[in-house]
Amino acid sequence: MNQIRMGAILSYISIFLTFAVGLIYTPILIRLLGQTDYGLYSLILAIASYLSLLDLGVGNAIVRYIARNRSIGDSKKESDLIGQFLIFFSIIGFLTMVLGMIIYMMVPDIFKNSIDTSDINTAQIMVLVLSLNFALSFPLNVYSAVLQAYEKFIFLRLSSIVRILLVPILTLFTLQVGGHLITMTVITSLVNISILVIGYIYAKRYIGIRVTFSPIEKNFKKEIFSYAFLIFLTSIADKIYWQTDQVLLGIMENSNIVAIYAVAIQFIMIFMSLSTAISSLFLPKISQIVTEKNHTTQVNDLFLKISRVQFFIIALAFSGFILFGREFIILWAGKSFETAYAIVVILMIPFFFDLIQNTGIVILQARGLYMFRTISLLACSLLNIIVSIPVINYYGSIGTAIVTAFFVALGNVLLLNFYYHIKIGLNMKLYWLSITKSLIPIIVLIFITYIIRFKFEFATSLIVAISTYLVFYTLIVYIFCLNLHERNSLRNIKIRLKESKWRKRY
Repeated sequence: MNQIRMGAILSYISIFLTFAVGLIYTPILIRLLGQTDYGLYSLILAIASYLSLLDLGVGNAIVRYIARNRSIGDSKKESDLIGQFLIFFSIIGFLTMVLGMIIYMMVPDIFKNSIDTSDINTAQIMVLVLSLNFALSFPLNVYSAVLQAYEKFIFLRLSSIVRILLVPILTLFTLQVGGHLITMTVITSLVNISILVIGYIYAKRYIGIRVTFSPIEKNFKKEIFSYAFLIFLTSIADKIYWQTDQVLLGIMENSNIVAIYAVAIQFIMIFMSLSTAISSLFLPKISQIVTEKNHTTQVNDLFLKISRVQFFIIALAFSGFILFGREFIILWAGKSFETAYAIVVILMIPFFFDLIQNTGIVILQARGLYMFRTISLLACSLLNIIVSIPVINYYGSIGTAIVTAFFVALGNVLLLNFYYHIKIGLNMKLYWLSITKSLIPIIVLIFITYIIRFKFEFATSLIVAISTYLVFYTLIVYIFCLNLHERNSLRNIKIRLKESKWRKRY
């Protein structure tokens, strides 16, 4: 449990650093590159990220099945599993380079009407570098997944922190001495591969991971890949939601519009990481719980407990963005990026309700009941593309954001909640009653803050306004939102901190 608790703390440290680094790094990058080149960089990253889909969901399956096998204690089966996964991902790595070459050749035709001829060659080289990055990452990521299954969250989160800090430091240094987009891509790839290699060494030396290449049972292999295939289809849906809009805008509009949308998606990813920082830590634990009989009550309690923590954290971030996001974006990225504020708010209104309950997704993964979510999300994401294409012609980035928000609400929230309640046995009525009671005081606080700051034009600096809002949010949540168990937990944490200080002193 210490690994989970410390992993959660380090996760939020890494999220804070991601935000802090982005706060400093992104505007400098935009100014050094210019809006057009920054848009081109974001566009190529979005295209190359589709190569990650070649994972086919097997990366997630490694965590689930290694964690389950740990509870059984069959070391031979574990070694065979890891060996088979390595063979699979080595083949995938080769296919990634082949696909990367195909994309390389297609870039001039795809973007001939939206990207200058002088930038086409740069885009092609970036695609090749990123393809090599993914090709090498696939087999190395097997060891990262094993570390997660073994709940080595401290090492994994520290590795993430190193990556977060190292990439921008090296990138800004090289840009200052004459580097450009290709150099940035090479640096990102080298740092990523280096950290994965360190993870491989850690897994071999400190966990004693053994690899054998004996074939595993046919039925078991079928079970693994059936589960992985559902994760893969869900990953396609996620890519369509958060990457395809940028690609469509790059094809139908221009790289300047892509740059604005990319800034908006950057905020969406921060909100997402605030949620998954906790829930992702519980896949090994939940995978073990669901193997027990009569686990429904235990899973329900864990789902509600984690969801409420996610709710308070994401509600703070999103409400703060609603109140201060426009001013922040203008100061941070420039007036030309103001539209990103509206895009974030439109997308986050439905996505907020998805993020606060994504422990339910972890439960689906652990129980192998992913089919309904996969089908509903894939259907909604494909409809999202079909509807977005004509909408972009008339309403641009705002139009495609509204379309995406609608299908997120339908597939990620409405349909999934029915499934949680009916099939999984999660008490969604109790869940929404609990969330609604906590949401009402926060909405009142947002309304009052908005009236004071904007209607009465209460002038103060942005930092002071955000700090003041943080204080009042904390007070409102503690007084009106926390239940008895949550208050007792906070008191216990306070007592333990005092005891820790006392021990250090004496």
